[in-house]
Amino acid sequence: MPLNLEPQHGDKKQQLKLALRIAWLDIRRNRGRSALIAALIAVPILMISAALVAGFSKMPSTEETIRTELGQSAGRISLQYSDLASLTQGPKGDLSSVMSDSEAEPEQRNGTLDDFKDLVVSDYDVLPLSSSPLATERGDATLSFNAVIGDVLNPAFDGKYNLLEGRAATGNREALGTPGFMQRFDLQLGDQFSNNAGDFTMVGTVRDSSTNDSIPTFFAAESDMPENFAPGPNETMYYLLGQKPATWALATELNQHGAILTSAELLRNPPTAEQIGAPEDRFADAPSGNGLDLIATGALIATLAMVEVALLAGAAFAVGTRKQRHDLALLAATGAEAGTLKSVVTASGLWLGLIGGVAGALAGTGVGIAWVLLKLRSGENQLWLHIPWPLMLGVILLAPIAGLVSAYVPARAVAKQALNDALRSGRTTSNHSRRNLRRGILWLALSILLLALSASLSVFGIIQDFELRSYLALVLVIAGSIGLISAFILLSAPLLRLVAAKSAWLPLPLRLATRDSARNTGRTVPAVAAVLAAATLSSALLIYWSSASHSENENYQWSYNLNQMALPLSVQEYSPSAVGSVKMASADPFTTRRINAEDVSNAAVKALGPRTSAQTIPGAIDQGECTRLDPDSVELDGILHSPHCSTWALMEPSGHQCFVAPDGKPVDLQDWRCHGSMASDSGFSSLPTIVVGGEEILEALLGRKPSSEALQTLRAGGAVISNPVYLNEDETTTLISYDADADPQESADASQQWSSQRASFSPQSSFPLLATVEEPAKPIPYYAVISPETASRIGMPYDERLVLLSLGELPSDAVNDTLLVALAEAAGENYGPEKLETGPNSSVATALWQLVGLSALVTFSATGITAGLALADGREDHSVLASIGADPRLRKSLSAAQLFLTSIFGTLFGIMAGIVAAGTLQLLFRDMALIIPWTQLAIMLLVVPCAGSAMAWLLTKGRLHVLRHRTLA
Repeated sequence: MPLNLEPQHGDKKQQLKLALRIAWLDIRRNRGRSALIAALIAVPILMISAALVAGFSKMPSTEETIRTELGQSAGRISLQYSDLASLTQGPKGDLSSVMSDSEAEPEQRNGTLDDFKDLVVSDYDVLPLSSSPLATERGDATLSFNAVIGDVLNPAFDGKYNLLEGRAATGNREALGTPGFMQRFDLQLGDQFSNNAGDFTMVGTVRDSSTNDSIPTFFAAESDMPENFAPGPNETMYYLLGQKPATWALATELNQHGAILTSAELLRNPPTAEQIGAPEDRFADAPSGNGLDLIATGALIATLAMVEVALLAGAAFAVGTRKQRHDLALLAATGAEAGTLKSVVTASGLWLGLIGGVAGALAGTGVGIAWVLLKLRSGENQLWLHIPWPLMLGVILLAPIAGLVSAYVPARAVAKQALNDALRSGRTTSNHSRRNLRRGILWLALSILLLALSASLSVFGIIQDFELRSYLALVLVIAGSIGLISAFILLSAPLLRLVAAKSAWLPLPLRLATRDSARNTGRTVPAVAAVLAAATLSSALLIYWSSASHSENENYQWSYNLNQMALPLSVQEYSPSAVGSVKMASADPFTTRRINAEDVSNAAVKALGPRTSAQTIPGAIDQGECTRLDPDSVELDGILHSPHCSTWALMEPSGHQCFVAPDGKPVDLQDWRCHGSMASDSGFSSLPTIVVGGEEILEALLGRKPSSEALQTLRAGGAVISNPVYLNEDETTTLISYDADADPQESADASQQWSSQRASFSPQSSFPLLATVEEPAKPIPYYAVISPETASRIGMPYDERLVLLSLGELPSDAVNDTLLVALAEAAGENYGPEKLETGPNSSVATALWQLVGLSALVTFSATGITAGLALADGREDHSVLASIGADPRLRKSLSAAQLFLTSIFGTLFGIMAGIVAAGTLQLLFRDMALIIPWTQLAIMLLVVPCAGSAMAWLLTKGRLHVLRHRTLA
């Protein structure tokens, strides 16, 4: 019978089936190793799936938005922009911004229901719902809370408000509350509750779907409120009850009357851009300023996480293929080609990736669902259980890809082995040191080139489109980071050989470990790679968090020094007829009431305790207040002007300007002229621009004892200035008065057309003064301190502006309530302090160390996995040592030294890669300086290898069975 040498169709298909069958049998036979690989792949899939469920559950669908915001009503009308001459709303109504062609006019009154009632009365019933602050006395404290006035349990609000316990209010001064309200004021159903609107009986608990149950909210009927209760236009919504859809045509008519329509019809069927007259994104809320850096950093971290998983699983596959070498050699001996051997190992990656993907997706979905249900049970109402099934399918498909990538390198190594090498029972050593060295250098050069190109795009702005430039730089950073990791992996084998060649002086365990690692690079390199990837991910996280936290601290606007608060000594009060009036015009008159500094100081110190100090701060009179009190003031274009009132400041010397680039940030972020007190015009504080006082006031502002030179300057009639920007070359400063209502004169750089960060004004008068620079502990906004004699000499009017309180400790809520009551008794009703200055987020340092622990845990887990794999793979070596009588301590020391070596290499390379990757990425953002937490990284570099060594010592058994040496005839 002749031999048929024609190619058979479907051979590839048969080869795939065979590979899948053999791989499945191997998985079932080696369940421990297979479960480890599947778990390594499942963990990131679990995290991604849980994050998807949690993230999408925070985004309501259109119907859920309608139910939460409108209940069963057709829509609602708001008048919060009714003082504008003309406006155009977006499809989402008051859920987004509006467009207006003009500012609010001084004589333009706020709108009322009568302005638009004729447009809706024929089709809808109008149900008003108002929100207003109320207050109650609890002990010696006065506590404020939010109140919703209206029929919230009307069937029209089903889905927006829901009764949890009790019954609906039937009038006769009955009220409802959220669970948070009942808990805040320790109320039970049937209890009496007194507030400044009267006495009410609490008869039910209500859930407001638009807020959390923990938010204290009081619900009462409008008929139960006092007669003088009149909420303003920003506090009332008018809900439309009817079956007719509220369309864009109605919204357009309402806009002409100063009203905004938010309706179910507009949310379901938004109008086109042509109907609106502007693109819909014009009405969207402003995006977060740090959105792009979060996207970029998230993409880099996600990529590094997937690389870590692939390398960890790859290390497990590398050990598995060496365990399979006898079976694969037998398969090769039966005539299997190299491609078939490669397919068997990659088929294992496909199977395990699929198993890990399905298991991780199911487990992650379960975790996400449990998290959402737990949040809903705890009273978080801004969650809707959403499972993005298409994205889940995509995530599951990522897992087999990760499995194939993880198995590719070990499969390729097995396929390249010669049949005779595959049949040997001893270990084969790698002869590719030079090749790996050349490849490593090539990958290193390529990655540096990609990262340099990304840095060039960021620094030089080669592409004008910022978004395109940012995403292109991000792609280059990710590619360069992967290349850098690959280069370090390829260079690890030559470096291990170099260390082994120079290890004669090391102790015996380390000497054996270095030589064994250099000889068995097939086991050592995957272990180094896994730790390297984990350390890269961890260090990148640490660097990003440190840099973001530093940027937040640097950009923080300080009002006062840490733990200081101000008590204003003047209060603006409207006339009694205007307070609470819905039709109150923006130009209604008000009076300025002065507060006695001694009374509020004594009351505050008594309430806050003896560790609190109070200092009255005199200073230049505010121009606006001066103008209102001056009988000679005249009104021009709606603004009062007085020839006797000015604003006082320091003149910026020529050449001290801080120029800003087109992105609104200083051209040179490190320029000393762009930092310090009064370096910019932003920020808010009641501090006078020019403070008048002596040593005690200067000490309160500086946060420390002033220098003798500063005190001498004060006594000599000079000024102690807060920023060297305002110091002239001759050691003087120029104090000027100017009209703050005049148009500023911005300085500009003629060559670059850069504008100045600080506006300058034409001075009405100027006075050169001897100056000493004494910068405060924090860049609080004041120019200088001068003595009362100097202020009188130059004719600057001043008076007591505020009382500055310096607290020894943060007050509790109870102490704050006591303070409010004490100040109200001393200064009258509705008087209170400004917000306590607590500075930027104080938990940054704690969070950084927590992140260090998390990063060390990630790296340590990778080290632990590689430790287990290395011990499993090196069991034959330990059996040989045991068979020749080696002491168990030597074998334990050898295991610990092997893990220490791989961990120190991997962690060091990972930190280097993380620094380069994160540093290059942050070049995209000019205002985010690269801050490397050297202390935390050094601790991670020491802890991870030592912990890995300890783990290896503990996991190495003292007694081992001598393995049979298996040979083939």
